[in-house]
Amino acid sequence: MLGPWRSRAVRLVLGGVGGGAAKLLGAWAGGFPVLGILSVTSLAFVSIAALFGWPGLLGMAAAHAAFAIARDSSLSYLLVSTAVYSLAGALVYETFRRTQGVGRGMPGFRSFLAYALAAGASALLTGTAISLIFEESWEQAALWVRSSLVTVVVFGPPLLIAGRRFLRRWLAPVPGEATARGRPRFALSSVERRGDLPGVVRRPEPSQATSLVVGAAMILAVAALTLVTGGAVLASTYWVGLLYLIPITWAARRHLLRGGLVATGAAGLAFLAVETLVAADLGPEALGLHELSCLAYLLVFVATGVMVGVGREREVDLLEHLYASNRRLRKDLQRVVRALSGAVEAKDLYTEGHLRRVSGAAVAVGRRLGLAEGDLEALRIASALHDIGKIGIPEDLLNKPAPLAAAEREVMARHPAIGARILETVEGLEAAAALVLHHQERWDGITEGTFPGYPAGLAGEEIPLGARIIAVVDAFDAMTTDRPYRRAVSAERAVAELRAEAGRQFDPAVVEAFLALLAERPWS
Repeated sequence: MLGPWRSRAVRLVLGGVGGGAAKLLGAWAGGFPVLGILSVTSLAFVSIAALFGWPGLLGMAAAHAAFAIARDSSLSYLLVSTAVYSLAGALVYETFRRTQGVGRGMPGFRSFLAYALAAGASALLTGTAISLIFEESWEQAALWVRSSLVTVVVFGPPLLIAGRRFLRRWLAPVPGEATARGRPRFALSSVERRGDLPGVVRRPEPSQATSLVVGAAMILAVAALTLVTGGAVLASTYWVGLLYLIPITWAARRHLLRGGLVATGAAGLAFLAVETLVAADLGPEALGLHELSCLAYLLVFVATGVMVGVGREREVDLLEHLYASNRRLRKDLQRVVRALSGAVEAKDLYTEGHLRRVSGAAVAVGRRLGLAEGDLEALRIASALHDIGKIGIPEDLLNKPAPLAAAEREVMARHPAIGARILETVEGLEAAAALVLHHQERWDGITEGTFPGYPAGLAGEEIPLGARIIAVVDAFDAMTTDRPYRRAVSAERAVAELRAEAGRQFDPAVVEAFLALLAERPWS
């Protein structure tokens, strides 16, 4: 880690080198139409001051003064311009230092707004002060202010974002500076993925390298189209120029406000480069109007990037809140399910471990059969609580050490309806109620005999798929578990019984999926 004095020295050098490069770039751009209206000096002072603090600002001021001396500028221009530009840079730097909750990496709209206000004030300061001191016309002063304002607002944020990303080691410290937080990406979707909460899809963070390549290709394509159409009709470039909003909007949607600001800067550079070529043969009056329209276009670019980026950030925040709320709701439901399951197990000793085994296997079978995550959640709850209705059955029937009489079987057959009524009264468990109600139905719809279907006598696909799954898994676990009136049978015999009843008592597809599951993992 660099020591304090060494760190300041590095920032001083970086400010001087960056300032010198900016002055050379500004001198080169000044020889072209359109590009010449950019206030590169204002942009350099503001950006370097914001990134490297007072040492960087001192280095930038030295580079500006050296350049003015090399060009034989007057002493008054040297002193006044250096003082005014330095004051503008200091205003932006101190804004970041003294405003809570903002950061130079533009982590949110608050940061951009603080920067834009400070940079706009600095543009107004430099343009007005220098014009008044050197007795230039109000028209020239207004143009200077507009060019400075557009330059710092459009191209300053991308420079600060890049500097915050790649020059972090040498940046001037800003106490309490806000940083861009990593965000999980969420979206509401009807296509649900394994492992996600119902209705909410978690998306991986988009690749910045891919975004850079795709975004650059989009901007270059628009620039090429503008050149082709601009050669024939100058006015057509204004309409084609609106296509730059496509990559700006795309980047803002993909990478939020920061992506929109970076795309705005890149699109702005391409736009100005093309307009410089298109306007090369214009006369002075037409060129002046063309340059003013270009400044307006750049403001439209940045306004679009900001609005789309901020809107996308709010959308992501809302979805994050929804995701967190769903997680809390899911945990609450799990606690309710565990409490109800515990009540059943306390009532019926046979159910100890039964609900856990049935629930785990039922969800695995449901996943094999392609159930959506929302349906799997309902199946998870229903399978864990399919015997909840036994709370309303007398204990002497539940634990009777002999087969039930006909009248007793009628009482026992009430437990699906009792369980469904219980679940219907609990918000969040309603979807499981139908599965609990029909988990004793038969595939063939028979309602009489030794193992009749009940309570509604549904058949085939009239029975909810989740209920059909519970029926198969529940029957297998019942056969392989000791009951008060009989001993458990072997797993092999239980499998044979399921095969025999496939297409009669049980859904054949569910039996096949369950047996495939048993072949992969032992029953426990």
